[in-house]
Amino acid sequence: MTTDYGKLTWEDVRDADKDRVVILNVSATEDHGPHMPLDTDTVLGMAVANGVAKAAPEEVFVMPPVAYGFNEHHKDFPGVIWIQPETLIAFVTDITHSLAHHGFRRILLLNSHGSNHPVLDLAARKTVIRDGIICVSASYWNLCNDRINEHRKSDIGGIAHAGEFEAAMYMHLHPEHVDLSKATNQNLHNPGSKFFNLDLAKGGGKAMLMRWWSEVSPEGTMGDPTVADAETGGKFLQAAIEETTALVREIRALPILQRRDHH
Repeated sequence: MTTDYGKLTWEDVRDADKDRVVILNVSATEDHGPHMPLDTDTVLGMAVANGVAKAAPEEVFVMPPVAYGFNEHHKDFPGVIWIQPETLIAFVTDITHSLAHHGFRRILLLNSHGSNHPVLDLAARKTVIRDGIICVSASYWNLCNDRINEHRKSDIGGIAHAGEFEAAMYMHLHPEHVDLSKATNQNLHNPGSKFFNLDLAKGGGKAMLMRWWSEVSPEGTMGDPTVADAETGGKFLQAAIEETTALVREIRALPILQRRDHH
């Protein structure tokens, strides 16, 4: 049976193992500097999801992606498509509700855009409450940040948005769509800040302030893409696939528990 949910027939869905983990990638369409395409988050998120499907073909289904996210703070850069968080929560929970209706019991909301993280956390929580199934949200870089740091070439602050991590992985997948001749080092790390530094492989900021992107980034980049290379990108991607596969297997092993209303 194919792992591509969109290629299933209704009879396939009826007969499928409902304890497979259904992976829904939620990403964004937005600026990634002058050196990378608008579809970066979707391409990378689906590469991780499809990599998991290849590694564990009997354990997952991969949904078509949600290619738009919560990113209105990027809209000063042409091309951005933004969805309000309330709309995105409602849309994603309609998808998870549909999957639960068809009998699926385990869903992974695989995030590939930073500002979707709190939105998908809420969507997963709402799904658990409404549908009584297991629904997990995770940003794929958080699953493998220790391994990212084993391979990175950039200093702290170099992996944030359209920096080394994303540029290297996109170069590994589709080098013809990355032009590092247009890339510049936009590392904004401030060693004097205890709470607000953002580096996705160093745990992110301990406190969160998301300004208008054009206030902090002159060209839509935050980080250092200039040191990216395809070989390192392959290592990043493999780490993300392996750790996400490990998460899928933990989700598969979780028991379905029963509520007890103590009124």
